[in-house]
Amino acid sequence: MSNLIADFYRQNEWANLALIDHCRPLTDGQLDDDSIAGVYGSIRSTLLHIVGAEGGYAARLGDADLERHGTDDPWPGFDRVAEYARLAGAALSRHAESLPAPPILSRDGKNEIDREVVLVQMYHHSTHHRAEICTVLTQIGLEPLDLSAWSWGEADGRLRPA
Repeated sequence: MSNLIADFYRQNEWANLALIDHCRPLTDGQLDDDSIAGVYGSIRSTLLHIVGAEGGYAARLGDADLERHGTDDPWPGFDRVAEYARLAGAALSRHAESLPAPPILSRDGKNEIDREVVLVQMYHHSTHHRAEICTVLTQIGLEPLDLSAWSWGEADGRLRPA
């Protein structure tokens, strides 16, 4: 039987990788279009932001050696972005599977944060920004990707004909 909590992070990793692959054939102009109002930024910068933030969340939970990348860093290419997504996804799934665990200190050292809060924030953050990328795709006249749990279930062999 699967670990339900860890499955959220497996689905998150799948969604990141599916979106990265969906965006690979886009032109530089499409990837770098930052003219869409109401979203984080361009597709390229948002993908890098998602995987960079996930690395940061994993680092806060104890994976300090996990490489992080910021939105302002040079674009490392789709293969490296997918690699970051896999590494962060594996780390976050491990942390989800090991709960409960002791709380961590906030960045300013003034508060203790339950690890579950960091994991929920990561999931919310990534889901939000993936939806923004789908909005950008729609606005530039392209078909967005279905990143629902139904699609993940089908891709993972968990939604199948009876």
